[in-house]
Amino acid sequence: MNRQWVCIDVGCGAEAADELAGAIADAFGVGVEVLAEGVRLYLQEDFFRDTGRQALEDLLKAFQPFPPKPAAPLSYALSLLAEEDWLEQWKRDFKPLRVGKRLVVAPTWEAVAPRDGDRIIRIDPGQAFGTGHHETTRLCLEWLESWTESRPESSLHSLLDVGTGTGILAIAGALLGFDRILALDHDPEAIPVAGENLALNGVSDRIALQRGTVEAVSGHFEVVLANIQALPLVAMSSHLQRRLADAGRLVLSGILIDQAALVQSAYEQEGLELRGQKTAGEWCLLEFARSQRERRE
Repeated sequence: MNRQWVCIDVGCGAEAADELAGAIADAFGVGVEVLAEGVRLYLQEDFFRDTGRQALEDLLKAFQPFPPKPAAPLSYALSLLAEEDWLEQWKRDFKPLRVGKRLVVAPTWEAVAPRDGDRIIRIDPGQAFGTGHHETTRLCLEWLESWTESRPESSLHSLLDVGTGTGILAIAGALLGFDRILALDHDPEAIPVAGENLALNGVSDRIALQRGTVEAVSGHFEVVLANIQALPLVAMSSHLQRRLADAGRLVLSGILIDQAALVQSAYEQEGLELRGQKTAGEWCLLEFARSQRERRE
């Protein structure tokens, strides 16, 4: 049967669009397009009719940008698309993207002519979030490339990717040389999508894919990477820092620039020190290391 999709345009103003897009992506596990005065997303019509509409309305009612400010209730407009029209619409917008020096993110249906040394990441997004086109994902990819370039390949051991989505960051880690990777996501729809993308890139044997939260993870990792949102990152601070190896790096993205101080404070209270910060648009990435006095060695 030919499925139908609902195109949902939410008007929120340019100043809140990035933050609302992140909240919707986290709640529904879908990619969200940032528009001039709002955001756009697509949901399957049967899901939207059964539970999605109420979930979206509850999210919009509760949404409060940071820092909080008075705002009118958010409204949305709907249009219905046949599946083939939906596929064609978002395929037009998903083109190969070069990130950093050597990484190229490309959909499965696009041909790519690689340069010497390129690492091609093939992604079929499905219903999961993460194609590399959003600033938060690009910041993480650029950081991973820079980190691996600064270290001998023999020292690239372990990576924990929290909120893996499509698996794009875990795949990049494998292609850049990490030899033990755990890709974690609590969203049941993300796990099969990520698994398919691992297979597409020939890295299934190097990445353990796990459904769940970071509280259930054991061991320590050279790099702990979480591209989520500011408030969930604050809530996870104690759990994430426990997974960090003494000489490793904890890298957080999905943070609006005006939320950076809030996140930084939470992780400094856990004994970590800010070692770097990069921005793209309205978003920033924070890099932490364990302070010398907090090391377990």
